[in-house]
Amino acid sequence: MGAATAVVIVGLVGLCVGLWLLRGALDPESPPAAPAPAPVHARVEASPAAPAAIPTPQPAVPELPGRPEAPDLRGNDSVDPCTSTFDPEVPPGYETVTADGVTVAWQPGATPMQGIYDVPLQPTTVAYLVKGLLTEAATLTGTARREQLTVLVYPSKGSLHAATHTPAWSDGVYNGGAVSIVAVPRADLGVEVSALRHELMHAQLHSAVGCMPAWFNEGLATYFAGHAPIRAWLKMLRNPDSFDLGSLQGSTFADLPDNLADRAYAESMAMIVYLVQRSGELGVQTAIRTLQTPRRGAPIARLNLWDRLFPGAGHRAVLDALARKLFGVPLGGELDAIFRGAVCCHSLLWVTDLGCRGIPPYPGYPDLEHWIDRTSSPRALCDATW
Repeated sequence: MGAATAVVIVGLVGLCVGLWLLRGALDPESPPAAPAPAPVHARVEASPAAPAAIPTPQPAVPELPGRPEAPDLRGNDSVDPCTSTFDPEVPPGYETVTADGVTVAWQPGATPMQGIYDVPLQPTTVAYLVKGLLTEAATLTGTARREQLTVLVYPSKGSLHAATHTPAWSDGVYNGGAVSIVAVPRADLGVEVSALRHELMHAQLHSAVGCMPAWFNEGLATYFAGHAPIRAWLKMLRNPDSFDLGSLQGSTFADLPDNLADRAYAESMAMIVYLVQRSGELGVQTAIRTLQTPRRGAPIARLNLWDRLFPGAGHRAVLDALARKLFGVPLGGELDAIFRGAVCCHSLLWVTDLGCRGIPPYPGYPDLEHWIDRTSSPRALCDATW
């Protein structure tokens, strides 16, 4: 190849390179030349920082209300039935056992055994007993049995009154959430069953019936417990007065003076006796159906239960029914003659069987105040001071 040919070839190559460079400048779609790879450390430093994680907002947790405190009973042994029930709190240091929906709580070792016949608390047995007594209370009242209940057993009356602020005369209390009673080592199962029966009727009525007058609530609880206020009743019959039954138609006895507490309970139970004397124990269910019948002005209308059941019946009618229950005679001269001697009463621990009779002073001992009359059946406790 000659020199001329070589010059032509070199020229053509140069022309091609020039045209290729010119096309790159004029064609924007041509990919740019790849940059030289950066050193590894430079690539790391140039990497953009990862964006900070944005926390997912959590839903606000609602503040739960605190446990309700036991209400101030203001000298009563039961809560106002026109208020609501609540879940009670077991005191710190108490052990618990639960059977069939009944929880019994007690303070281990706090009640010493002192007598030779003393027994420790039997919590499991008490739980089953409570279930049975609630069934009995439901049967008497014709209501659905209360399924859940807590029973607190305090080691002494002092600890019960300090914790519940109840009056010194009370052996137990129902505060709307729990029944509280006292450990009694000399009693069967370690508790006084009559006190337990009284408070359980309050618990059953509060759950199944609700708002009611105090005479019905306290009277029926005392009737269910079995013990009658015999001295107060005989005093009422010896000296009939014009007691106002309307004073017992509030929902509690909180507004009554302390000196009328015993009288209020005695009158309330006498009103239940009046109801039972007229209609039998089925009259209790009639009274509860009357309470549950909707009326204008409820719940205030519920407190007028006595007037709805027995319109026009006053205190003297109640005393007359009580005299017939105890002595089988009405108010009047025959009853007055009985009271000129001693009075003997039997079945003092169970009001449904309670009865009394008059008797001359004990033969040969005219100054004797108390004795057992064995001359007729049933045997009776005689007292010349009743």
